Amino acid sequence: MSLALTADLRTEIANSRQCARDAKIYQRLSALLWLNDGMTQGQVADHLGVTSRQVRKWVRLFREQGLEALCTLNYLGGQPKLTDAQVGQLKDQIQAGAFHTTKQVRHWLQETFGIDYTRSGVTDLLHRLGASHHKVTGFFWKADLVEQEEFLDRYACDPVGPTTRRYFVDACHPVWGVELLFCCWLLVGQRFHVGVGSGRHRLNILGAYCPEDHEYLDLRLTRDNINGEQFVNLLRLLRASHPEATRFLLYLDNARYYNKAVVKEWLARHPEFELKHLPAYSPNLNLIERLWKYLRQRAFSCWHQTFAAMQAAVSETLDHLGDCQADLDTLMTEDFHLIDPAQFPECQPKMRLAC
Repeated sequence: MSLALTADLRTEIANSRQCARDAKIYQRLSALLWLNDGMTQGQVADHLGVTSRQVRKWVRLFREQGLEALCTLNYLGGQPKLTDAQVGQLKDQIQAGAFHTTKQVRHWLQETFGIDYTRSGVTDLLHRLGASHHKVTGFFWKADLVEQEEFLDRYACDPVGPTTRRYFVDACHPVWGVELLFCCWLLVGQRFHVGVGSGRHRLNILGAYCPEDHEYLDLRLTRDNINGEQFVNLLRLLRASHPEATRFLLYLDNARYYNKAVVKEWLARHPEFELKHLPAYSPNLNLIERLWKYLRQRAFSCWHQTFAAMQAAVSETLDHLGDCQADLDTLMTEDFHLIDPAQFPECQPKMRLAC
């Protein structure tokens, strides 16, 4: 049975369907238009995945009460267990880092409000509140915010030009068989075993990263440790790579080997090199730290059966940074994040593990 509609009414229904945000309303309006096009109620029902009886109820509602009634959904859904005030308290606890597991959230809701949730119900609740489960961000509580701000002011005034090279310098020490940072999907009940080394095989990397052109240079040592002599070797590498430069500005932390006698003697003979030390406890100001994190994400996302395989994975990343330009353009920016320890409470809230 077809449905007769005037031209104006059909246009109104079509416009309403186009603006419909709810799928149920979209279905009802589509049914009217398709019936007007000559489709049978059975055909409309098949297209929408409903019964013919449901289509007849929509048509009856439209004929008796009009388009507005057809577009009104009377189903209110389930009533929330938590009030707005209780949701606010829960969000405060979440922002304070009080919960490590959904089991702790469930226990807190029971103790605080006397409201029972299932484990899956707690997960759905957290997602609705915009919460996610991820790692916390560590910081050095001894860091001095004023010193960090003063360093950035000086950094902004440092010269940049064709004969001046600026580098962030730091060391990285990947250990074979220990730095396994990857996760993967597994079947329920499955265990996936990877080999773990003794921790005695370590690759020592002393690198330098230029923020202007993303140049990266380093020394990689498998037997020797990073010391003053190796730092001087890195300075020689920088000098040989850019003989045209008249000034080198190196931003680095306060490692002891930077102040060794061999380093001071070499710097005295090469005044074009200037060491600019970062404030204490401020790795967030050393741009190359982000590169080390990127290296770990790429090179240690799988198990390396041998120390040589780990070295190859490190080289595959560091020797081909040009292939990662899109990632580096967003990661290696001079947008430094400052953390004020005064903003953090001395004691973070602690949750008793639910039994």
